[in-house]
Amino acid sequence: MKIRNSSIALTLFVLFLHLVSCKKEAISDPITPTEPLPTIPSGNRVIIHFGTSTQQGCMYSFSNCIWIGWGASITDFADRTMLQFEEGDKAHDYFGDYFPLTADFTTEGGNGTAPHTIPAGFYPLHDTPLGKVVIFSAETAQPVAPLVNAGNPQDNLGQLHNLAVQVILHKPENQEKIRQIAGDKAAIQAFAIEQVAQFLEESDLPVSAAELQRAKELDLFRPYTDYTSQVDAMRLSARDKKAVLDVFNKVSQMPVSSPEQLSQFVSVMTGLENGLATSTSLDDAPRVLSVISILKYSRYYWYWTGLSHSGTGNPTPASIPNWVWADAIGMELGGPLVSAAASIAVYLDER
Repeated sequence: MKIRNSSIALTLFVLFLHLVSCKKEAISDPITPTEPLPTIPSGNRVIIHFGTSTQQGCMYSFSNCIWIGWGASITDFADRTMLQFEEGDKAHDYFGDYFPLTADFTTEGGNGTAPHTIPAGFYPLHDTPLGKVVIFSAETAQPVAPLVNAGNPQDNLGQLHNLAVQVILHKPENQEKIRQIAGDKAAIQAFAIEQVAQFLEESDLPVSAAELQRAKELDLFRPYTDYTSQVDAMRLSARDKKAVLDVFNKVSQMPVSSPEQLSQFVSVMTGLENGLATSTSLDDAPRVLSVISILKYSRYYWYWTGLSHSGTGNPTPASIPNWVWADAIGMELGGPLVSAAASIAVYLDER
């Protein structure tokens, strides 16, 4: 009788170990997708450098080193740094009422001014006898935590995303197209995909024919604010889904209706990015870090554009809007192409 009981106990113990082993495999093993995952480029491949942005170096504004354009020049005078535009109206059409300095910028000094650091934030455009200028003055600035984060190796994808959305929505030739397709979901989706694919091609990140076709077949108009269900459907391992969902849960209830709240959001996201970037528990770290980077950059972008381009200084809703969730979730759905296209499409449909 004792031998029989011992045998039963041993059998139960082996069965228990097997169940534990199966459970661990379900959590730690990456999934095998039924179709290829969309291509997400390595962050170091994303290089947007249209020339030297200023005479003093790179000034960050939605890219790692964007050429400001519109006849821009930067000078130091009277303990102030000034960005001056020869084509002020075009600069205002693009930037609106505030120039977004997305990383701290250190000047070289000159004209009797010592080198100094201009903090990241929103700086108003002014009409002066010299034309449109941005005076980097603490008195008029709306400080915001630096958006650029060298700690996230996929950070450049966030910069690329913001630049793509900004360029596409503010191309003069696109304004009439956007008016014509208003209310037509199919036309909006086709427009967004075409424009983003063209932008990526020009940025040396061409989209494959297969991925372009898949993007066209997707329904970009989803209930993205139900992010729990959207994350559950992601083609990621269980623990990578958990990592993404943990971040979404932590920031979903953070209101952003002021530069101070935006700064807090950016700081929290940057801390979460840095923690994930040094983690050894992710199965597909580049994909997870790309999704997180897009969420941070997108939230910043849509707050800034609401503040700067509305004409009334009204930013986006305090809670994360549907088109921001579309940005982050779209990155997993179809890489940079679907991320930006989903955001643009949902924004144009819901605004």
